[in-house]
Amino acid sequence: MGHKASWGLFLAGALCAGSAWAQDGTAPLSVIPWLSETLDRTDSVAAAPSAPVAVTPLPDRDGITVVPLGAPDRAATGLISAQRAGLPSDLWQGTDPADLANLLRSMPVHSQPALQEALSRLILTEAAPPKGARDALLLARIDALLIRGALEPAQALLERAGPDTPDLFRRWFDILLLSGTEDRACATLAAKPELSPNYETRVFCLARSGRWHTAALTLETATALGRVTPDMRDRLARFLDPDIFEGEPMPPLPDPITPLDFRLLEAVGEPVPTSRLPLAFAQTDLRHIIGWKSQIEAAERLTRSGALATNRLLGIYTARQPAASGGVWDRVAAVQALDIAITAGHPDVVAARLPAAIEAMRAAGLEAVLDDLFGARLARLDLPPQSAQIAHAMALIAQAPTRLPINALPARLAFATALARGENPQGAGGGVLGAALRDGLMRDDVPERYAPLVARKRWGEALLRALDTLSTGALTDPQDAGDAIALMAQVGLDDLARQAAVQILLLDPTP
Repeated sequence: MGHKASWGLFLAGALCAGSAWAQDGTAPLSVIPWLSETLDRTDSVAAAPSAPVAVTPLPDRDGITVVPLGAPDRAATGLISAQRAGLPSDLWQGTDPADLANLLRSMPVHSQPALQEALSRLILTEAAPPKGARDALLLARIDALLIRGALEPAQALLERAGPDTPDLFRRWFDILLLSGTEDRACATLAAKPELSPNYETRVFCLARSGRWHTAALTLETATALGRVTPDMRDRLARFLDPDIFEGEPMPPLPDPITPLDFRLLEAVGEPVPTSRLPLAFAQTDLRHIIGWKSQIEAAERLTRSGALATNRLLGIYTARQPAASGGVWDRVAAVQALDIAITAGHPDVVAARLPAAIEAMRAAGLEAVLDDLFGARLARLDLPPQSAQIAHAMALIAQAPTRLPINALPARLAFATALARGENPQGAGGGVLGAALRDGLMRDDVPERYAPLVARKRWGEALLRALDTLSTGALTDPQDAGDAIALMAQVGLDDLARQAAVQILLLDPTP
């Protein structure tokens, strides 16, 4: 009997032996939450695993945290200095760490690029955490990135901090699973097994390293001890040897699906569509082995949240000719046609194709993406008057240079243009909302609703609350919107505050 066959029988025996506790209804001794509640949860900090495997933790010295002299504070880790970000270096001070964590994890995904950038800058800035935060704030910052599908900055933040605790390692392992580079995490786990007191991950990594027999033995041990659920045991067993399950129906999909589940199912030929999964899973559909339609839909989701560069979406849009019509194909065709016309430099053709592209992208919530892709290029063309005004608005939203004089523009667009240029527009061209946004930009004091937070130097919390307020865009109460814009400017994000005001006015404006 060959080696593969022998351990296949061994695995089958292990599964039979482990079925007793599954049939008598006895719960596993330890079911450890793992991989990746972090992608869509809103609780503050992940609970520590309840039953470590072969790891004896050091006793806690009466709650005292020991840090080597001169060691940097990991919790303050960032990718941008506070000075470069334009933010206070003590922006998190004074706020309860649990409150900050909840705020970060519950932040809505903004549709305005300036607000996306403001939140990203806040998350990635190197700043001291509040007293007693330990890793809580760092974990919440990473989770906020994962919720938006921003795997690359989340991975960079983790690797700069060092994924050397179970909570940090768990998130790092998730990211590497979704990016297809999990062998790095498995190598780390082999050197430091205490980072994952969890059998599922050990079995997976043993198999990835080619140690199939050891993986099967570990799964048998975990099954006997009740340390894996029946469903996870079956998924791992299929991953280790799909042949012994040939002809058997697949069990129901796990709910929720974790990155490890996702990879196990993909490995046995049962890939799970990502359209209904948390946004981070969409990154897996950007691979060249994935069908073009799925690539497009994933890229649109990620670009909409700000996790993918707009030029990357354009590259996917223009990779080939649409295979059909309707839905996503109409969108692709409209963008391709506009791109070709702009490249050819034919103003009349551009003017004819522009409305269809705008309508298609706006219907998919991608209007700001279209503006970023083509606003600057359109503004350089000598278009017919109406199309020139549309191009002017698109360039403003994209923060690109514009050529039309203000007196040649309709009232709302003229008002937004003056705001973008740092002027103080007069009149009612921007409506009640425009006036409130203008007044917010012109203020030199902190709005009353944020003053108590700022007085206690809770800048980060105040900014998070302001960004939350602005998440409804043009539907935000004008007074609230003006106060939030004022707070952004007062904190140090005056450039983004002005750009956000312009985008709120011009993206899906109120009547």
